[in-house]
Amino acid sequence: MASTNAGAQINADDLPSPIKAIMLAIPFALLGSVVATVFLFLEEQLINAVWEDLPKALGMTEPAWWLVVLLPLIGASLVMAAWRLPGKTDQGPLEGLHFDVTPATFGSVILAAAGTLIFGLVLGPEAPLLACGTAAGALVLRRQPDTVVKFGMLMTALAAIAAIFGNPIVVVLMLAEFAALGMIPVAALMPGFVALGVAYVCETGVGGWTGLGSETLAVPGLPDFTSMSITDLLVALAVGVVAALVTLAARKLGERVALMARSNPPLVLVAVALITSGLALAVREITGGSINLVLFSGQMGMGEILAETSIGAVALIIVAKLVAYGGALGAGYRGGPIFPAVFLGVAVAVGGTLIFPVASLTGLVVAAVAAAATAALRAPFTAAALALMLATSAGAGNAAALAIFGAAIGFVLRAALDKWELQHEPAEALAAAQS
Repeated sequence: MASTNAGAQINADDLPSPIKAIMLAIPFALLGSVVATVFLFLEEQLINAVWEDLPKALGMTEPAWWLVVLLPLIGASLVMAAWRLPGKTDQGPLEGLHFDVTPATFGSVILAAAGTLIFGLVLGPEAPLLACGTAAGALVLRRQPDTVVKFGMLMTALAAIAAIFGNPIVVVLMLAEFAALGMIPVAALMPGFVALGVAYVCETGVGGWTGLGSETLAVPGLPDFTSMSITDLLVALAVGVVAALVTLAARKLGERVALMARSNPPLVLVAVALITSGLALAVREITGGSINLVLFSGQMGMGEILAETSIGAVALIIVAKLVAYGGALGAGYRGGPIFPAVFLGVAVAVGGTLIFPVASLTGLVVAAVAAAATAALRAPFTAAALALMLATSAGAGNAAALAIFGAAIGFVLRAALDKWELQHEPAEALAAAQS
């Protein structure tokens, strides 16, 4: 599992003493929470301004076709502008998550992320949140020794990314997986653990203070899952395989797009914007759904896909989202790979219940999301916890085994793809293995 890049590598010798590290984690966590809150607020306001307020001001009840085409092109132009800044937007989502964005490169990264997230390209906010956290930590500690700067960047980034999940447990497991892989020292676990606890208090509040505002990350409207039947188990295993394969297909497409982008980056960037727009318009025309089913990271289209009753429409949405996601992964846009994979997992689960109506939608969602997220990140423990958290309101604790099986399926299929690439496409696989 090397798809998550710790970036600025932190060695055990870089860390302060254990007690000092825990104490230092507290202010860094506070900073990360504030930065994340500001980022998420601005992202939401700008998306609403561009995709809701602007069409209304133009007398539209929904964005006209030409606006759906124009806005992603504007996003592409912002990414191209970011290429001219120091850092040239840094590493892309195919290389995983990064903890090494400094103030010197932050401008290019955040401009490219704005062009991606605000203008409808299919990537998530988790990577830009990490960038905000690491850059803020490095800026505050710019006069400190390098070891302190690295430590502060990690703590601030962990607190920042925790804000998008609405629960620190997912990031706790992510942190543990990083440590298990040697990407961060084991000695950083306890300070990171404390930082995540502090960040959660900042988001949810204490006493009469309501906090900065916690994200509620959940799949809405899932039925209660009280027990698992044989049908649930068998269909969940099947949808786990499909969800993982769909996500891996998107990643493979992203790798191909990245290869094409080496020879003519602007052309590929614009082509992906146009293809994404065309897919969104086609899905809206054919299914009657909104453009949110294809555009953006997937959070805004979750309710719609769950309400879909046509297997043909679900299949069309999956293909459209897969292509748009794969294009964004490789074309040069900047964002995270997790949330589009989650949407694909939910969509596959919906398709599973339409084919096998007696199977539990909640159980299938848990298995499919765990498989898809693992295929995207190669982080099975994190993915299983994320899948369970998304369905907590539906009693997903009873589906814990399905989350484990789904994550295992995603891990095995991703490992098989990586091995195949090493044997048949050594150059491309080497680059992927370094991610």
